[in-house]
Amino acid sequence: MTHPIIEVALNPDAFFRKRADRPPELKVPALIVLITGIIGGIGAYMTTNLIAPAFPPEVQGIMGVAAIVAAVGAVVFSLIVWVVIAVLFYGVSSVLGGSGDLKKTIEATGYGYVPEILGSLMSLALTIQFASSFALPQIDFNDPAAVTALQESITHSPMMMAAVLISIVFLLWSANIWVYGVKYARHLSLKNAAISVGVPVAIYIIYQIITLGVV
Repeated sequence: MTHPIIEVALNPDAFFRKRADRPPELKVPALIVLITGIIGGIGAYMTTNLIAPAFPPEVQGIMGVAAIVAAVGAVVFSLIVWVVIAVLFYGVSSVLGGSGDLKKTIEATGYGYVPEILGSLMSLALTIQFASSFALPQIDFNDPAAVTALQESITHSPMMMAAVLISIVFLLWSANIWVYGVKYARHLSLKNAAISVGVPVAIYIIYQIITLGVV
């Protein structure tokens, strides 16, 4: 018998077909999303500490607190984004004739985060590698050009770009799971479920690529 987590990752059609008639249950999906949020929080904590040396000495004293706030914020944000993504799927699928409980869509969206656990761990490993190999100069944050240069030195570094590209790859894996989740949660054809998921995911990926400065 295949473990449910493995099944949802590798055979989402069978996973969601079995759960189609069950009442929605959010505990496991929430735990999955929370794990990705904690991993993201660790990354946010490390990134904040990474840029701390670039701030004036009088500001560096509060960077420890800022790092904790960033970490907690990343965890909370992950839970908010989970619901927002589900609402987007719900809204687009409604236009395409979908029907079904929003809570069922939220449940399916949470299960789609399973690949994100692995992707987040890989991105975190790259962030740790980057943080240990990159020394930032102290800059004047009243100088927009210096701030822009600092941002680009971080976001355009090969490791950080690799982290973003990895996140896109695992997002596509999640999107494949979401398609089948939305199909059964919203009683749609596979084509309309793919459109419901594909539109918001494609917009996000295009935004990420533009942010990288590739286009």
